[in-house]
Amino acid sequence: MPMSDSAALPQSRLYTFIDEPREYALYFLEGQRLIHDLALVHPIEGAGFAYFRETVLSVQPMIALLKEVGEQIGFYLDSEDPKFQFKIETSHQGDTRCLLLPENFQQFPEAMTGRVRVQRLYPRNRSPYESIIEVEGLALREIINRVLRDSYQVDCAIAVSKSSDQSLMLHQLPMLRGRDEDPDAVRKRREGIREGMESVFSKGLVEPQEIAEGFQKIGFRLLAHRPVRFQCNCSWDRFLAHLAPIWLKEGESLFDPDQQRLEVKCEYCKTKYEYSRDDLRKRAELGDRPS
Repeated sequence: MPMSDSAALPQSRLYTFIDEPREYALYFLEGQRLIHDLALVHPIEGAGFAYFRETVLSVQPMIALLKEVGEQIGFYLDSEDPKFQFKIETSHQGDTRCLLLPENFQQFPEAMTGRVRVQRLYPRNRSPYESIIEVEGLALREIINRVLRDSYQVDCAIAVSKSSDQSLMLHQLPMLRGRDEDPDAVRKRREGIREGMESVFSKGLVEPQEIAEGFQKIGFRLLAHRPVRFQCNCSWDRFLAHLAPIWLKEGESLFDPDQQRLEVKCEYCKTKYEYSRDDLRKRAELGDRPS
């Protein structure tokens, strides 16, 4: 299947499975189309893109933890050592945008020191949830585990395929009454299905029926799936609403002396927008801000 042709790749999806004892849910991300489309937008190469890919595939299954349409996750890495920033914003319905800065980042850091910020946005203007985790010398997998444990308070384990743009999250469901709690249960369960999990990964399955059959062999039944796609929610109006307050403060300093229009580029999707002085002035007079 030629990776250069986006149309040849089926829509990426997040699949929800449950085991027969109803002790574990498994969320499988078939992310080949998603990673392909992100690669077309972000000109990251080598080790930098490998890290970008690994982070996207690690974070994306977390949308399974969102409970209602309209909820969103923002996951932000601000690393001081090595110096880089990673941002991913994704929603319950699978719309995803992300970036890695600087764009010429050429490392796959074994560990990072800095700050992780996790934001959870709710529909109907409810107050967002935010947590900040300070990390020192932690690998990406350890960071993800801390976010799941501390920010979401769930027992989960992430696995990322080395052979295909796929990943999964194993989630221990709330304990049934009368069963003993084992703090190492998720790891043991993941090790128990490792061979079957690696078999699915190695085949790079993309068809829903084949994926369902692959996990059925290791004791998981398909419940549902949802699309996952690269989708940026930027717009001319949104950028204008953000620029208007700056125009009120900075005025003509936003423009070069002979510049007639101000150009702004979205860092997520690279779309360019242009604004005249009249555009900024009229919007500033309205006095409202973007939602």
